[in-house]
Amino acid sequence: MNSLGIYFGTNSIGLAEVNNKKLVNSVIIPQASVFAGDFEEKVPIDLKIIALIKDALRSNHINVDHGSICISGQDLIIRTFEIPRLPSNELQSAINFEAKKYIPFKLEDLVYNFQIETDNKNKLNTILFVGIKKEVLERYISISKQLSLKINAIEYSAFSLLRFLKLTGVRDSGVIATLCFDLNNEDEINFMVSENGFPFFSRDIILNAGIGEIDAASANDQIKKYDKLKSEIRVSQDYYRRKFPDKAIKALYVLSGQEMREDLKNFFASSGISAKFIDSGKALGKGATYSSIVAKSFGTVLFKDLPLKVKINLFSVRQKAADGVKGKEDVFSFLEGVRVDLKVVILGILICAATFGYGLYRMQPVREELNSIRANRPKIASVSADEDSATLAARDKNLKKKLGNLDGLIKDQLYATYFLDIIPRALPEGAWLTKFNSARKEDGRPEVVIEGEAYLGDSDKEFEAVSTFLSNLKSNQFFAKHFQEITITSVDRKPVMDKSVAFFSIVCRNYPEKKKNDRDRLLQQE
Repeated sequence: MNSLGIYFGTNSIGLAEVNNKKLVNSVIIPQASVFAGDFEEKVPIDLKIIALIKDALRSNHINVDHGSICISGQDLIIRTFEIPRLPSNELQSAINFEAKKYIPFKLEDLVYNFQIETDNKNKLNTILFVGIKKEVLERYISISKQLSLKINAIEYSAFSLLRFLKLTGVRDSGVIATLCFDLNNEDEINFMVSENGFPFFSRDIILNAGIGEIDAASANDQIKKYDKLKSEIRVSQDYYRRKFPDKAIKALYVLSGQEMREDLKNFFASSGISAKFIDSGKALGKGATYSSIVAKSFGTVLFKDLPLKVKINLFSVRQKAADGVKGKEDVFSFLEGVRVDLKVVILGILICAATFGYGLYRMQPVREELNSIRANRPKIASVSADEDSATLAARDKNLKKKLGNLDGLIKDQLYATYFLDIIPRALPEGAWLTKFNSARKEDGRPEVVIEGEAYLGDSDKEFEAVSTFLSNLKSNQFFAKHFQEITITSVDRKPVMDKSVAFFSIVCRNYPEKKKNDRDRLLQQE
């Protein structure tokens, strides 16, 4: 059975009749025809469009009763954004909240749909959001009804192009870009990037915007359009690279006519892009003239026969909403004509209350037992009864870490009893201690700082007393075993009242790794 695809473009309407994935007929209706011809000025534009489509169907002997519609990007809102992975009951509200940041309308004014792509590695959800204003969607549905056409889908035209490219044999694995343009028709240019078939970046370009009216037959104007095309391609690539620096495009598939193709190959090569030009004849048929308008209308008619990974269908969303409203109306219509007896209502309420009360009565012993169990549970001040297993596991991990640190302090502690006995015995006459500080450095080695004073009435004798104290510490086997480095860090004479006293500081350090290296070296020598 034949089916029809309709593309409502920026400047043209495309019709494609398809049978078993084969193009049977195609028609392009310029939008300029809507504003010209024999129509009266007072006739609404939609009626003119319907009349033109009916005339085209009749003239080309196209007789179909079902099909699909695709719409240009100017009538749609297409956004892609990321949100963290959330429970399913929170996902809808989170997407609505995030979508409001990117759309200039209220969500209530839109018919919208979205699709989620989950990134398990980074625990993110990529949301592809497509919306259309309700009155715009109703306009297209109204046109299809007046054409007596049963609609299967209404979708974004760039998605239809993905289906057309799939028909030509293009594979969608990895990160690939698609570029579709037609220099012979005033149709929008579509630049889209997808990953494994899921689109996450799109840009629609109106080529003649900003360069005035273009005559397709003028060679000069064709060059202007070509130069503008290359400029827009650069802009699209630069914008994509800034937005997705970690997703390099594996290949660019170009769907276009034969004109200037060689020059474009050189342009893409100079830009470092692996561009592959698609033979549209594989889908349209050998000898068929390429047209982006026909490609889009052809792609959308295959909505059911050639499914994509992206399954956004604005028509089905609208139908579900309409069916929901109809269902509510059916419920209320069922209640119409029912006569209410007050006695029956009161009796029903009493029966319900009695049933509810009996249920509470049966539950009371269970509640009392549950409260008793809760009351007899051991209470731990630092743990709340409302904490979940994840919180308790985190607490357990922190406590084990603290216990490990305490165990390390006990096992690796340096007992000070023997050292405190050795140090005063090593002090010579005329010297005394003023400060003793023991610390453990970040690398785990202990360090002891001994500060003291000496007074013998002679600076030489005082310095000699400090040296004697140092020698006594070094000569003590037990002390020297635990501290490989014992040095005087400072000796200075300062006035105290009317006397001059020598102030000194000695640092004792331990280098366990140095000791180990020395032992290993001795073993090797032996």
